[in-house]
Amino acid sequence: MKKVILTIMVAALAGFAVAQEKVTVGNKFFDNWYFGVNGAWEHQLGEKYMNSDGNGGVVGFELGKQATPALGVSFQTLTGINTTSSVNALDEIQFILNGKLNFTNLISGANERPRLFEIEGIAGLGGGREFFASRQCDDKNFFLYKGGLSFNFNLGKEKQWTFSMRPALVAKLGDGAPRNTSFELMAGLLYHFKNSNGKRYPTVMMAYSQAEVDRLNEEINDMRRRVNALEDDVRKKDNENKNLMTSLNECAEKAEKAEEKAVDSFIEPVVAFRKSVADVDMTQLSNIESIVAYMNKYPELKVELKGYASPEGNAKFNQKLSERRAFKVKEILVNRYGIEAERIDAKGMGVGENFSKPEMNRAVIVNFKK
Repeated sequence: MKKVILTIMVAALAGFAVAQEKVTVGNKFFDNWYFGVNGAWEHQLGEKYMNSDGNGGVVGFELGKQATPALGVSFQTLTGINTTSSVNALDEIQFILNGKLNFTNLISGANERPRLFEIEGIAGLGGGREFFASRQCDDKNFFLYKGGLSFNFNLGKEKQWTFSMRPALVAKLGDGAPRNTSFELMAGLLYHFKNSNGKRYPTVMMAYSQAEVDRLNEEINDMRRRVNALEDDVRKKDNENKNLMTSLNECAEKAEKAEEKAVDSFIEPVVAFRKSVADVDMTQLSNIESIVAYMNKYPELKVELKGYASPEGNAKFNQKLSERRAFKVKEILVNRYGIEAERIDAKGMGVGENFSKPEMNRAVIVNFKK
């Protein structure tokens, strides 16, 4: 029994030395505390002690703190039921101080979150008192020590619960009469309180040497210099972008003025006709397509079609003929080239005097408007 406890203490010291290579984060005094309830069954090994029944139950509670992911301490108060030959309902009370060493975190290292399953070693020292009815014998004090393992199952989304199974050997001494060692199988349910950093368990980070800290600081300063240089480049690029946007806006204004000027200075297209007819010859379709191309390029433009006739014939006939010519060109623009009808205003002007020769006035003259 003593060898078991000595082994656990040596392992705890080794774990403490390893733990010093790391810094525990979120481990203020009120961090990483837990509270739990325990229940166990004890079976006395070897010859029974004179006041013992050999077997019995133990129940109680536990308050503890996890100092690091590997090291912890807890205080237990337990009450024995039928653990002695007493006729009382409760036979004894125990007060135990336990040291805990998490073998899983010691060997494999602590994760960011606790593992689902972990194994701890437990070594405890304490004492207690056995109670007897006055007709049996006087109450007796005792000293105890225990050693064993704890198989922990960490449960819950935040790992706030731990269910544990703890097999252990317990030895009691006192009143000049040695007790035999008992085997104890304890079950416990622990609740971990929330820490100041919002978590319910200790987290660790590596402890760096001063040389490593200096190197990291130099890297941070170098990154800051790079960031400052990049910010300067960004400011320069922003200024260049502003200048480019100003130039682009100026170019856009010039282009808009140039378009307006181009529209205003556009030569009025002319669609010519043969004498006394309103049908458009194939030779005139090129002129109509130039109208279509211009209207497609400038969709905001509208067009005015003015039909004319030469002076031959009477005025009434020439008026009708000029109207038919204008509406014929509109019909071609709409039906053949898909120009919106509302963009086209067609009307007959009668006899025209736009050109020096009378026969040249057999035409439709196109005017573009905004």
